[in-house]
Amino acid sequence: MARATAKSDVTTEELKSDLDALRADMDQLVGDLSKIVQQSGESGVKAGRSAIEDGLDAAEEAPDQLRELIRENPLGACGAAIGAGFLGALLMRR
Repeated sequence: MARATAKSDVTTEELKSDLDALRADMDQLVGDLSKIVQQSGESGVKAGRSAIEDGLDAAEEAPDQLRELIRENPLGACGAAIGAGFLGALLMRR
């Protein structure tokens, strides 16, 4: 660590010692920052994997949920299909 001295003359050896201490502190700081960045990246990857797995689970359940919705409300499902077909036909005409 740097020393606060009251004397005005600083020797070359003291300056060299202070610079060596500064380099050691900077090396430690860079190492700590590297670890923090690596840990943040790993947690981001874990969160991304979890989101992908949740999305895949939801996609696997979607057809079953759609079938159940159609069984519960067949007239509404037919109306939605007719409306979607009508909109599709309008878009294809243009």
